Amino acid sequence: MQTLLQDLRYGSRLLAKSPGFTAVAIFTLALGIGANTTIFSVLNATLLKRLPFPDSNRIVLLWETFGKGPDNINIVSAPNFWDFQRQSSSFESMAIFDSSGRGYNLSSLGSRQDAEQVSGLRVSAGFFPVLGIKPFLGRTFLAEEELAGRDHEVVLSYGLWKRRYGGDPQLVGRTIKIDGEDFTVVGVMPRDFHWEFWSGTRQLWVPVGYTKTDYSRGDNSFLSIARLKPGVSVAQADSEVKAIAGRLVKQYPADDVGMGATVMPISEYGTSDFKTVLVVLMTAVGFVLLIGCVNVANLLLSRGATRQKEFAIRTTLGAPRSRLARQLLTESLLLGLVGGAIGLLLAAWSNGVLFRYFRLDNLFLPIRPVNSIPIDTRVFFFALIISCMTGVLFGSVPALSASRGDLNEPLRESERGSTARGGSRMRKVLVASEVALTLLLLTGAGLMIKSISLLLGVDPGLNPKNVLTMQMSVPQDEIYVGPPGLPLFCRDLETHLGSLPGVLSVGAIAHLPFEGSAGRGFQIEGRPAADPANMPGGSYSVVCPNYFRTMGIPILAGREFTQQDTVTSAGVIVITESMARKFWPHEDPVGRVIRLGGSNGPRLTIVGVVGDVRHRLDEPLDVQFFRPYPQAGWPIMNIVVRTASVPSMFIAPIKKALAEVLPDRPVSGVETMENILRDSTGSRRFPMMLLSSFSLLALVLVAVGIFGVVSYSVSQRRHEMGIRIALGATDRDVLKLVLRGSMTWVVLGAAIGIVASLGLARLLVGMLYGVRPSDPSVIGIVSLVLTAVALVASYIPARKAMRVDPMTALRYE
Repeated sequence: MQTLLQDLRYGSRLLAKSPGFTAVAIFTLALGIGANTTIFSVLNATLLKRLPFPDSNRIVLLWETFGKGPDNINIVSAPNFWDFQRQSSSFESMAIFDSSGRGYNLSSLGSRQDAEQVSGLRVSAGFFPVLGIKPFLGRTFLAEEELAGRDHEVVLSYGLWKRRYGGDPQLVGRTIKIDGEDFTVVGVMPRDFHWEFWSGTRQLWVPVGYTKTDYSRGDNSFLSIARLKPGVSVAQADSEVKAIAGRLVKQYPADDVGMGATVMPISEYGTSDFKTVLVVLMTAVGFVLLIGCVNVANLLLSRGATRQKEFAIRTTLGAPRSRLARQLLTESLLLGLVGGAIGLLLAAWSNGVLFRYFRLDNLFLPIRPVNSIPIDTRVFFFALIISCMTGVLFGSVPALSASRGDLNEPLRESERGSTARGGSRMRKVLVASEVALTLLLLTGAGLMIKSISLLLGVDPGLNPKNVLTMQMSVPQDEIYVGPPGLPLFCRDLETHLGSLPGVLSVGAIAHLPFEGSAGRGFQIEGRPAADPANMPGGSYSVVCPNYFRTMGIPILAGREFTQQDTVTSAGVIVITESMARKFWPHEDPVGRVIRLGGSNGPRLTIVGVVGDVRHRLDEPLDVQFFRPYPQAGWPIMNIVVRTASVPSMFIAPIKKALAEVLPDRPVSGVETMENILRDSTGSRRFPMMLLSSFSLLALVLVAVGIFGVVSYSVSQRRHEMGIRIALGATDRDVLKLVLRGSMTWVVLGAAIGIVASLGLARLLVGMLYGVRPSDPSVIGIVSLVLTAVALVASYIPARKAMRVDPMTALRYE
C-alpha cells in the first residue's frame, strides 16, 4: 500500500507537469467511457430494470398459437381461457384483460372540473392477484363482478384519485359517472403501481363484463396473464398448456382447428428488437472506447520514448523492470479513473438529452415503461469497472514496451536521441487497428443512414400535412361489433367541426395509420367456402364519411361512404387497391359481396376502392377494408381534421365545438399526423442517430490519433529530414516519404476494416430497410471518407517536415 501511494503521488506530479498531454488523454477517455456509460444506463433503465411486481419471474403470458415460428402467437378467446384455467395445475392464479384498452369518459364535477377522458382497462377478477399487488384503499374485483350487468365497479389509479378526487379516502364505496353511467369505486391502487403493458398507461380498471361475442371461441379479444406456482418452471407450464390445447382442438374441431398454446415470461415479451438495438449500440461504443484507448496508448508510447533515460537511470539504481511497469500502470489507472469520473458526468448530462430528444418514454417496451435514465449504483459501478479496465488496457502497451529492450542504451546515445523504431512500429500498428474499428462504425452508420433515407422515401399512401388527430371514446353496447352507440356521431362531426373557419374537411377512423389495426376474416360470396382455419382476411377498421378525402387517400374506383350509409341501409365496404388486386385480380371488385367473419356473417357490398395506406413504412402493403361507422360502431374513434394552416391553431376551437355537441365526450391524445408518421420510424431513427454520433466521434479520434503519430514521427526524424533536404530532396520527396509511411498503415487498417464489416454488419440486418449489409456503395463511400480524413491528418505534420531547416540537422552532425 505504501508503494502504491508513492506511485500515485509520483504519477500525479508527472501528469500535473504535462497539462496538455493530461488534458487530451483525460478528455479522450471521458468521451469513450461516457458514451459506454450512457448506453449502459439505457440498458439498465430498460432490460435490466426489475419489474415492479413481487416475484415477477413467476409472471407469464399465455398465448394461443397457429402454425410454427416466433411470430405465430395470438391473443386468446375467453372460452379457451376458461378451459386453460380449469384444466391447468401449473398456475397459482390466472387472469385475462382486454387486448386493446380504451378511453373512459369521466363526467364533469359541477363547476369545479371539466369532463375528462382517461385510459382504462377491462380485467378479470384475478388480474391484480396475478400481479401480486394489493390496493392502497378498498378492494379489487370479485369473480361475480365479471358478468355483464354486475360489472359497474371501478378501481382507480393513485394518480387519478389524487388529481381528480383530491385523495378523498371517503370516495371508496361512492359512485362516480363513467360514460354517463354509475360506477362504484371499490378500490384505489398504490402510488407506485403503474400498468403500461400493451396499450399504454392505464388510470382505471373495470370488470371485464363479458359480452355476447366474448363467449365465442373464435373471438380472440383478450391477453392472458398467469402466475406460476412456486417451483414450477416456464417449460413445465408450457408443456401443460400445449397438452390442454391439443385436447381442446379435438373437443372443438370447428372453432379451435390448428390451435396450439405457449407460455413465455412476461419480462421477455417485446424485447427482442430492442435487445438487438442495444447489442449494436454497445458494440459501437465499445469500439469508440477501444479507439480512445489506442489514442491514449499512442500518447503514452510517445511520452515513454522521452522518458527512456529516466527508466534507464532508475534501472541502474536498482529498480526492477516490474517496478517500472507497475509505475506506468498506476499512471494509466489514474488517467482512467479521472477520465471515468468526467465520463460519468457526461453520461448524466447526455442521459437527459437522450431521453428528451429521442423520446425514450415512447420506447416499444410493453412492460418496461421508461420514465427516466438515472445514474444509480449499478451504473456507477459499471463506470468504475470500465474505467479501471480501460486504464489497464491502454496502459499495458507502454508498460510492456518499457519493460523490454536494453534500458542502458539511452545512456549511451548522443544528445540527438533515438529513433525508437520498435516503438514507432507499435504506434503504427495501433493506428491501423483504430482505422479498422472506425471503418466498422462508419459502415454501420452509413447503412443505417441509407436505410432511413429509403424508408422516409416510402409513400405512406396519405397526405399528413395539416392534419390534426384526437381520440374520443364513444358508447358501444356490444364491444367492437354491432350498430354504433352514437348513430349521429359522424354527422355531428361534419356539422359542427366542418363549419369552423379554416377547417377543410373532417372524418374519423377506429385505427389510425401507423398506430395498429384489427384483423377480420371474411368469405367471398359466389366462391367455395374457405376452411375456417384458412379463411381470407385483412386489416379492418371503421370510418366516417369524408375520412378518405380528409386524409388525402385517393378514390380509385366507385365511391366513398356517405351519410346515407346508415344502419338501416344495405351493408357496404370500401377496400384498398391491394385487396382488390389479391382477390379480384382481373375483374372490377365494385359490386362484389363478402360475408364478414364467415358464411353467416353480415353481407357487405364493395362500393369503392381506395389507394393503399401503410400500417408501417417498413412493412409490405397489407389487405385492408373499411366499414362505415353508422353501420358498425367502435368504442374508440380517432377524429381527423384537415386544416388550412398550422393545425395547432385549431385545437381550442375544435375542442369547444365538440364540447357543445358532446359535452360528456372529451377528447384526448391530440397530435398531428405528421408527428405520428415521424414517430413511426422512431425505432429506427434512435439507433441511426446514436450510431452516426459515435461514428463521427470515432472519426475525430482516429484523425487525432493519426495526426499525433505522424507528428511524433516527424519530430523524431527531424534531423533525418534536414539531411535529406541538404542532400537535394525536394518538398515533394519529403511529402511522399511522410505520407507513404502513414498511409500504408491506414490503407492496411481500412482493408482489415472492410473485411470485418462484411461480417459484423450482419448484426444490423433486422434494423435495415432496403439495404444489404454488404452494400458496396456504402462501404466505398465510408472508405473514401476515412482515407481522406487520414490523408488530411497526415498532411498537416508532413508540411511541417517540409519546412525543416537543413542547417540545423547538419550542425547536429
